[in-house]
Amino acid sequence: MSYDPHAVLQAIDENTITVLLFFAAAAICTFIFLIESFRLTLKHAAYSAPLAAVGWFAMHDLIFVLQYEKWFVEYNHWWCKAWWVALIFTALIEFTLVGMVIRYGRKELLPMVSQRQFAALVIAATLGIGVLWLVIKSVLNDDLYLISFPVTAFWALPFSTALLVKRQSLRGQSTRLEFCVIGIMLSFQGAFWPLDEVFRSPAYIALTVLSVFWGATNIWLMRRFPAYEPEQQGNSGINHVESLKLANT
Repeated sequence: MSYDPHAVLQAIDENTITVLLFFAAAAICTFIFLIESFRLTLKHAAYSAPLAAVGWFAMHDLIFVLQYEKWFVEYNHWWCKAWWVALIFTALIEFTLVGMVIRYGRKELLPMVSQRQFAALVIAATLGIGVLWLVIKSVLNDDLYLISFPVTAFWALPFSTALLVKRQSLRGQSTRLEFCVIGIMLSFQGAFWPLDEVFRSPAYIALTVLSVFWGATNIWLMRRFPAYEPEQQGNSGINHVESLKLANT
């Protein structure tokens, strides 16, 4: 699966309005996904995006951003420059979500280690994901990241299923996240469709169909798992201890 990057950039110029409309939809879905992830993490005191997914998102976008010369000198095309700017913001948000895994994930994942040790392990794992992505990227004929963008978005779906089954509740999860991923995948398919025949190939279309089916299945499953309500016992317990201290003074 490969394409001519210069021909694709020319096709983007010839289909600018279509491409921009679909990418605007993808951008809206992406930022809703990220904001919802933050909201659920803070509300439920549990990471919403597993490290294997959010670490992949973060390293994928960071590596894109680090290739400044490629986008602004080698290609020097408005599409590449626009994505470079957009991915600065998404990478910052995604690395913040990695920080949320560090903050909220230790008790759930590795309660036998200290918080400092857990943070070091998460950072090391994130860097390891970056190394894995560089290896995969080196053998892909995908210079403009047009294949890796939808593959990266799809990555959220199986890990959402795993998190749902592991926790047996909607802790850190919501159907809104799944609808966003479905929207992203459909938007990519619409934007890329006129650019090259590879994006109209059975394999590429199958990825979009699989994503919609997997996302819809997650939504179906979520409606069968119990909602999660954050426990208030911790705060009430603290207040009770404080009241006893005051009574004894």
